[in-house]
Amino acid sequence: MPEIEHFVAREQELAKMRETLQSDGRRRVVLLHGLGGMGKTQLAIEYMKRHKDNYSAIFWLNIKDKNYLKQSFARIAHQIKRQHPAASRVGSLDVQENLDETIDAVKTWLSLPSNSRWLMVYDNYDNPMLPSNTDPNAVDIREYFPESYQGSIIITTRSSQVNIGHAIQLSKMQNLSDSLQILSIASKREGLIDSKL
Repeated sequence: MPEIEHFVAREQELAKMRETLQSDGRRRVVLLHGLGGMGKTQLAIEYMKRHKDNYSAIFWLNIKDKNYLKQSFARIAHQIKRQHPAASRVGSLDVQENLDETIDAVKTWLSLPSNSRWLMVYDNYDNPMLPSNTDPNAVDIREYFPESYQGSIIITTRSSQVNIGHAIQLSKMQNLSDSLQILSIASKREGLIDSKL
């Protein structure tokens, strides 16, 4: 998962995410979309930081392409082995030996009836399989969702054509104060907000 300093602003979007992802045992999906540099990844990270206590497990997947995604599932399998050693199918795998089997084992673990409070973030879904996309490397994200309809999912993408879950479009920030506050934190320079423009 990418590292980032404490994120501020975009409170309205964070509130929409929280409202959508409040779990009642069914799967909830938020789709963050917008141009590059709008803060989709940072918003997902901030949501995770603020609400980590509401989830039994949180997983980060890079879905830049199929190889990145499969490696992300391998990392998740290692995380499950460490944090949930009783996960028998995942625990008995040689994670790197067969990535497809690892993906199936992780999806099966996420689908257990007693395991419905997890959060998965699929970051960088920028080459989605769509009727208009002829790229042979395009990814169908739904193939990588757990079988049972439970848990919470956040997807970040530049594509406005992805139609999964509750879409939240991120655009340029309109509030100069919020923009300066983010810049101040990211640059580790205090006082940007109070300085004269």
